[in-house]
Amino acid sequence: MRAVVLREYGPPENLKWEEMPTPKPQAGEVLLRVGAVSVDLFQMVFRSGRAMPHVKLPRIMGNGIAGTVEALGPDVKNIAPGERVVVCNNLSCGNCRYCRAGRETLCLYLNNHTDMIGAHRDGGYAEYVSIPARNCVPLPESVSFEQACLVPNTIGPVVKACSGRAGIRAGEHVLIVGAGGGMGLHAIQAARACGGHVIAAIRSNRTASAAREAGADIVFSTNERPIVEAVHELTGGLGADVVLDFVGQRETLQASMGALAPAGRLVIMGYFPKGGVLETPTWVFTEERTITGNRSAGRQDVADTVALIRNGRIKPIVSRVFPLKDAALAHGAFEAGEIVGRAVLVV
Repeated sequence: MRAVVLREYGPPENLKWEEMPTPKPQAGEVLLRVGAVSVDLFQMVFRSGRAMPHVKLPRIMGNGIAGTVEALGPDVKNIAPGERVVVCNNLSCGNCRYCRAGRETLCLYLNNHTDMIGAHRDGGYAEYVSIPARNCVPLPESVSFEQACLVPNTIGPVVKACSGRAGIRAGEHVLIVGAGGGMGLHAIQAARACGGHVIAAIRSNRTASAAREAGADIVFSTNERPIVEAVHELTGGLGADVVLDFVGQRETLQASMGALAPAGRLVIMGYFPKGGVLETPTWVFTEERTITGNRSAGRQDVADTVALIRNGRIKPIVSRVFPLKDAALAHGAFEAGEIVGRAVLVV
């Protein structure tokens, strides 16, 4: 088969189009013929060596995969060749207390909260990939591979954040920090699907129109207005009922906390910096605010998100489609800020 292979951490040019052996599915695995794979920030930092420098290369990257089941390994049930599926990113055992509760991203035994397809094992930057059958979620014909591959990395996690971790209710004010990014633009849609009134905070006005098209009720640039001041003015002094922070830097987290209304919920989606950002503020107790995190999407989150796309309540935003062999070009375009929403590689 043909695949994009990373043999040395570094710039996009290190992604090479090569001939590789077609994998054979082991017990509990399926061989998937890849239809599309998404391109996101995690892949940039992994390729550069900043995310997981301990992972040994070479590696076929690519999390966020959709395709067709080609063959079954031993002991695989409830799935058949020819089925269209989308692939959950995180490896999990299926048996620990978190897996049984539907929170596979916290699996105790297999992944220690880290193992991911496309990082710790080969992923979807290839014509074929072998993956655990339990990571496959059925995909209806009405949802394309290009749409579906955004679910595991991008749309599924924000649906989980909005409906699950934040529990957005109809009429609540929802502040999205970093709303112009790929996850932020889809979070606008997910928050609207929950009935939220969305305030989109963006850094550059370059993405203002995209945020409005995604359904934001109010859009403002953090370069022009401080977050806390803007949100309190827009909410009659109360603050936001829910804040989703996709940036996760010291400055944005402090602003996100300052923008919260009493009983508000802050969901941190970006990487949390080390240091004293959250030194138990008094208002966590006195005003009953909640601070929580949100990691990847589990199987049910992926299935729920596919249903939202099928029903037209969320529209995946794909601004560029590249042939798989041009993965290096896609990475370059992503890092140059040329992608609004997401880019997709197709086989």
